[in-house]
Amino acid sequence: MLNAGDATLTILPLSSPTSPVTIQLGPIGGTPFRLAARGSRGLVTTGAGNTVALVDLGAAQSVLVFGLAAGGGSAGAAFLNDSIAYIANPFNNRVTRLDIRAGDTTSIAVGNTPIAIAVTRGRVFVANANLDPECASSAPCVLGPGWLSVIDPDRDVVVDSIPLTGPGNASSITVGGDGLLYVISAGAGGEESGRLSIVDPVVREEVGSFSGFGPLPGQVASDGRERLFVTSLEEGLMEFNTRTRRVVRGEGTGIPLQAGTDAAVGNDGLVYAVESGGCSPGSHGRIRIFRPDLTEARIIQAGVCSVDATIVRLLPAP
Repeated sequence: MLNAGDATLTILPLSSPTSPVTIQLGPIGGTPFRLAARGSRGLVTTGAGNTVALVDLGAAQSVLVFGLAAGGGSAGAAFLNDSIAYIANPFNNRVTRLDIRAGDTTSIAVGNTPIAIAVTRGRVFVANANLDPECASSAPCVLGPGWLSVIDPDRDVVVDSIPLTGPGNASSITVGGDGLLYVISAGAGGEESGRLSIVDPVVREEVGSFSGFGPLPGQVASDGRERLFVTSLEEGLMEFNTRTRRVVRGEGTGIPLQAGTDAAVGNDGLVYAVESGGCSPGSHGRIRIFRPDLTEARIIQAGVCSVDATIVRLLPAP
């Protein structure tokens, strides 16, 4: 779990969930924003910062910082394989391809305000939020519906664009257990409800769109089978079933969380919901662990201002 307030990672062994380990990230050129992981490697982005930090999840103090293009920022990230990762640059409408072994970077133009990235079917899918960068409001200033840019990683070119239904501000994307892509369009808040889009990555089109998640839903996570979990600061932990295509727990029926920012699901069906806490010194985030029937099993303290989480099987670094 990534903690923005004290620049740490909380590693929770699933075999011993009461014994978390803390990794200090140190100075990484910005505030921790998103976390991607593959094997023993973690990649931490820095939001408005122009860096990403590569973390050896098996070595507590092994952090390598890579610089990105000035002014581009670094939001969502995803690994293509053990040596290549893609990072969204929301402030210059580009995506950076990072060769971890060589340290080389390549910049690729995509859509407006790229925020989140997923890799599947040999393609890189970039969720473009379509926001106004000049907006001074604290709420998202949405210009219109978002869309996905599709990158062919063999040529590093955009080969397609997939429109998304809904209020814009496409902010989270994941691959479901059925192989389809699931994208949250959070909208601008207020009375407007966010939507969940279903995208077929083979035919490259939206095949479903669902409301019922309340204003500004956050991250979406898959259990690898038929359950999706959506977190929200306002609605807590919500659930969507990909087989029945039904909102199981939506607006007004979510499990209350204290500033819920993300969730991750283990192979055993346990749901790890992230609460950011007060984001002030001395106010720690928490991991709330729910059984598959969503009864609470335990609560684990994390770092300050917890913002993101993922589950990965730690393997020796190649």
